[in-house]
Amino acid sequence: MTVKIKIYTLGCKVNQYDSGKLAAELERAGFVTAERNADLAIINSCAVTKTAMVKSGHMIKLAKKENPKAKIVLAGCWPKVYKIKNDDVDFVVAGNKIGDAVKKITNYELRIMNNVRLATTDRARYFIKIQDGCEQYCSYCIVPYTRGKLKSRGAEEIICEIEQAVKAGYGEIVLSGIHLGLYGKNIKTNLVNLLKKIIKIKNLGRVRLSSIEITEVTDELIKLMAKSKKICRHLHTPLQAGSDKILKLMNRPYGAKYFKNKIKKIRRAMPDIAITTDIIAGFPGETEKDFCDTMKLIKQINFSRLHVFPFSAHEKTPAAKMPNRVEEKTKARRAKILRDLGVKLAEDYKNKFKGKELEIVVEQIKQNRIIGKTEFYFDVPVERERINKGFIGKIVTIKI
Repeated sequence: MTVKIKIYTLGCKVNQYDSGKLAAELERAGFVTAERNADLAIINSCAVTKTAMVKSGHMIKLAKKENPKAKIVLAGCWPKVYKIKNDDVDFVVAGNKIGDAVKKITNYELRIMNNVRLATTDRARYFIKIQDGCEQYCSYCIVPYTRGKLKSRGAEEIICEIEQAVKAGYGEIVLSGIHLGLYGKNIKTNLVNLLKKIIKIKNLGRVRLSSIEITEVTDELIKLMAKSKKICRHLHTPLQAGSDKILKLMNRPYGAKYFKNKIKKIRRAMPDIAITTDIIAGFPGETEKDFCDTMKLIKQINFSRLHVFPFSAHEKTPAAKMPNRVEEKTKARRAKILRDLGVKLAEDYKNKFKGKELEIVVEQIKQNRIIGKTEFYFDVPVERERINKGFIGKIVTIKI
């Protein structure tokens, strides 16, 4: 008997990677993937905010609806933090260790088939997890409690996986991790050493860093990025707030002046680089002055894209117990102002490239139109003739 599985994923790119790895290992063990009517529906949950947990609950219901006869397996961060009581859940796999999850799931099923081919995919960008764990303990974040201490994969293992992804046709490799900038800390190496090996891989299109703390953008990393044409000129580095008072309450490892000066240093080496960021609106204690400080700093830095999140208290974090909570209406208003600013900044940044030739990795082809992503992290629709699905994953040069 062949056991059909479907995996539902919430949360960060690391969770997406974990789901992909779990699917691959389960298929290797004999399971097969299905879009609907699976025998086993696995929800790789997120617990970073209360909203994420609510979404995880909704995902359980969706999985039940799409797979009426399936056993429901809840995995990921949510069951690691909380004891789950949900009548729709048949089996719980707490934590993020893929090997443990595979063993528990295969033991849960009565039959295991062998020698099943790996599933194919038409995605153009390959997300690879190179690091896990975080020890920063920002006051609003549950991740260090769900992901544990810093852990890094060996360089040889990473290189081997990337080589396979390149052979499979992926034009862009995205290095992902919970605390990416501290890759290698526990195995006596670092991110720059790994990047130097990755950019030597034969037929590699390009490589991108998913997210990195500003304190870990070292001079050595800046120099390598400026020198190499294989590394995307894009850094996603979370600011979260532009007020030193709020940054201190958040337990962030920098101040506003440090952040701004480091961005200036990065741009001196790479003037055209895309700098994207995360911002939290309405953190406890955030006054109008604090919010104005954040707005001012965002405009001074001139980010190319903003990811805005209204503060959502996670009951197991210190921030949930902080006084001077911001009203929901005020949070929503501030978030909207930030998002509107983000739209303008993104458009202004993109307009700088008008008339220039850029390389895009083809992600979608719809009605004779290519949708591709530039190394600067903005999407470009391009009219092309005589195109087909074989273009997906390819890097092509276009005029903006």
